[in-house]
Amino acid sequence: MSDSIFTGALINDEHTLRDFGAAITNSDVISMPEPNTTLLAVPGRNGRLDLSEVLTGDVSYGNRTLKLVLAAETNIERWQTTCLHIFNKYHGRNVTIVFDDDTGHYYVGRAAVSDPHRLRNAGQLTITVDAEPFRYENEQTEITLSGTTTAFDGILPNARMPVSPEVDVPTACTLMHGDDIFTLKAGRQPVPGFVLHEGDNRVSITGARSATFYYRKGCL
Repeated sequence: MSDSIFTGALINDEHTLRDFGAAITNSDVISMPEPNTTLLAVPGRNGRLDLSEVLTGDVSYGNRTLKLVLAAETNIERWQTTCLHIFNKYHGRNVTIVFDDDTGHYYVGRAAVSDPHRLRNAGQLTITVDAEPFRYENEQTEITLSGTTTAFDGILPNARMPVSPEVDVPTACTLMHGDDIFTLKAGRQPVPGFVLHEGDNRVSITGARSATFYYRKGCL
């Protein structure tokens, strides 16, 4: 078996090494999500027309696969108990996974447990997760912008995943982002149609002296 680049992982509230005594033994742990591309052949045109970003201005992705082949040095009774516990708790259920080598991010997906068996004095099973394409930052981004008047602007940085922040303002005001203008009420609120893309996003506020933005970044 190939050595894994990952030492262990936290699955919901249990750790593969600490709670199961099992190491990740495979090297193909995380696959890359496939981009959803639309290429149209047009008669008389050289090459195909790429429509992959027409609807949203960005390419979307399918799910990715997380595969954890877990192996532990154990006896048959202990490994049977461990397998039954893992099947009962995770098989078919939605899970959150944080790898020891990347504790600042987590993955979300639906788990399937398979192939439990023993090899002499060791046990092995596989946890496969049909995961969302992005890995999410553990810490939510919180940015407060303010000005000396009730008209100011600022920058909201974002990672690869488009995200729609919640906005908290002390008074009713308007928010401008690109060519879009949104009317906000006082308090914290979602803003339908307000989407941050990768890089620096310039926003403008009119009618309030401050605004706080809450969002979670995601990357591939």
